[in-house]
Amino acid sequence: MYDKTTSAQFRKYGFIYDEAKDINKDDLILKQIVTSDKVISSLYKFSEPAYIEIVKGMASILISDSNSGDFKLFAVHRKLQIKPNMYFNIISMTDQITFNLIIPSRYNLKLEFLNPPYVYNRILPTINIPEIMAYYYTIKSPNYNFKGERHSLFELTFVDNGTLNTSIDGIDYTLNSSDLIIYGKNQFHTQSVNSDSACSYLTIMFDMECDDERLICNKVFHCRKELYKAVRIFAKNISSTIPYSENLILSNFHEIIIRLFQYDYLGVDDSKLPKESYQHFQDELLEGILTYIYEKVSSPISIEELCTKFSVSRSSLQTLFKNNLNTSPKKYINDLKLSKSKQLIKENKYTISEIAFMLGFNSIHYFSRAFTQHYEISPSEYAQTLFKS
Repeated sequence: MYDKTTSAQFRKYGFIYDEAKDINKDDLILKQIVTSDKVISSLYKFSEPAYIEIVKGMASILISDSNSGDFKLFAVHRKLQIKPNMYFNIISMTDQITFNLIIPSRYNLKLEFLNPPYVYNRILPTINIPEIMAYYYTIKSPNYNFKGERHSLFELTFVDNGTLNTSIDGIDYTLNSSDLIIYGKNQFHTQSVNSDSACSYLTIMFDMECDDERLICNKVFHCRKELYKAVRIFAKNISSTIPYSENLILSNFHEIIIRLFQYDYLGVDDSKLPKESYQHFQDELLEGILTYIYEKVSSPISIEELCTKFSVSRSSLQTLFKNNLNTSPKKYINDLKLSKSKQLIKENKYTISEIAFMLGFNSIHYFSRAFTQHYEISPSEYAQTLFKS
């Protein structure tokens, strides 16, 4: 963190001004300098005031009132007058800068060399994730056994609930709830579930450009509080259709990867998960699906639509509804539509045909048959019981 030259702290070293210097009138010399330096090995020291005017680019100034090494860094804002006998140099914050160094015609310059040189550290990414190719939530039954594969992508697996056994190039690993692992590119990996319980997990397939990938691959991470929070936020956002959601999802995933790289540097104080974290992803997933169905009840809703929208396989969707609601997705949707149809009949605003159309039934005959099977009375008969004259 550093200040701008317009701050009060800079007044110890110089001042700002607005009007460009008149070289001829003030008997000054102008030297235009083009530089891309991020490493400063020498400093100017003038016995008279010096002036800095940035022509192109963004710059900072490294400055001190002594050569003892107590330097301050300021972002250059406006034109600068540097007091006499200050040690300073200009650093390019962009790829290249052009600036005017304006000094009296009779100047006295001293160069002070720095050992070691000052290095300006830019904030640049060291990890690039250009694309997430796929992500999906899976619920696997006991005794599930995947014989294995290899591919040219990275793959992250996060276990939401249960235990997942996996191997990478012949080495075995066990992941329990809130554990995750990353398979590297072209690594052969298998997955299996024990016979005594099911396992649900999130899979993310992605590309990554990074020099230190070995630090996070082939290693079981138990999610600490902040890492777990990042995974939950990612899982929550993957079904969003709001504009620019893709950018937010990539940003969320970047945070997950960064926290994995930082994992060994963080203290154990970050290790405990909050109590609310014991609610599994499938609870949130089911809640999201049910909300979506309720909001779309007046439209045709297919199982394929739900699978695509919430990145879940057809079998996992069936398991999710069976385990939590003891019904199938298709039956749940139809039952909700039929319940809504009773409400619309009670309102007495629409005909039976209009209600069937409004709720996305293919035909009045299919709607009437489904209603009769469910309530043991036809829609028209039900209407008659409500509105007997």
